[in-house]
Amino acid sequence: MVSVVITTCMREPEILDRAVQSVLRQTYSDWELIIVDDSPKQYEKRMAIRQMIERMDDQRIQYIAHEVNSGACVARNTGLGIAKGEYIAYLDDDDEWLPDKLAVQVRKAEEAGAETALIYCAWEVMEDKTGRVNPKKLEVHRGFIYDSLILNNYIGSTSYPLIRTECLRAVGGFDPLMQSVQDGDVWLRLAQKYRIDCVEQVLVRYHRHEGERITTNVSKKIAGLERLNEKNMPYLKRHPRAYGVRHIRLALKYAQAGGYYRAIRVYLKGVIRCPWNVTENSKYLIYILREYFNR
Repeated sequence: MVSVVITTCMREPEILDRAVQSVLRQTYSDWELIIVDDSPKQYEKRMAIRQMIERMDDQRIQYIAHEVNSGACVARNTGLGIAKGEYIAYLDDDDEWLPDKLAVQVRKAEEAGAETALIYCAWEVMEDKTGRVNPKKLEVHRGFIYDSLILNNYIGSTSYPLIRTECLRAVGGFDPLMQSVQDGDVWLRLAQKYRIDCVEQVLVRYHRHEGERITTNVSKKIAGLERLNEKNMPYLKRHPRAYGVRHIRLALKYAQAGGYYRAIRVYLKGVIRCPWNVTENSKYLIYILREYFNR
């Protein structure tokens, strides 16, 4: 069985319904759906969500309402704590799955065996304003992939992978202190202990819209990247390229927040540690200068 967890917070019920309907349309039917509502003060929306679930009349769906707003990581861990499935799959409340998502990934997971903790997939991006759909190019890596994953989170957001539940529990689930990049943090912790695999088929539709995601909040992005670097610092200190890449990318976020002095200081730390990474160092310097002159 797959435990599907949708966490929601202050989302319009019709958008959440789109995500739920994409679970109901799965060709793979052995699942439970846990909806964790982390918006305690949104009484009208909560009532609408409860009524929506009642109309679906599906015993596989359960609804959990947090009494206190606790953040996405805690909400995801709530779902993890009660999940009964051998596998767990998260779906952001504003994304949707294509119908074969679970079937394809479960089949791949069974082929890969118990030593493989996570199966990721390709996805497409829909611009909600225009309706345009663009597939994203998938970066394919298999096996013990920590060395490449620390350079770039090509697994993507929580909506994409299928994960062995016992493996996710073994690494401690989601870190509530992460204000952003919570997904990348978990993928790295899994990659340190287990094999990772992927399917190259597009299985998820990511919706790009004008509402706020964590990824659109620069201050949260900075806090998350700083904590992620700190948690992986023993590795970064031993691997100059990884140290350099992670610091020049963090420097760009400082520039986007208007902290130019700090941006240049962190950028130079990365360049000094890895001066031979000329192409990427130059590219990010241009990005930082562009942020400065645009302001």
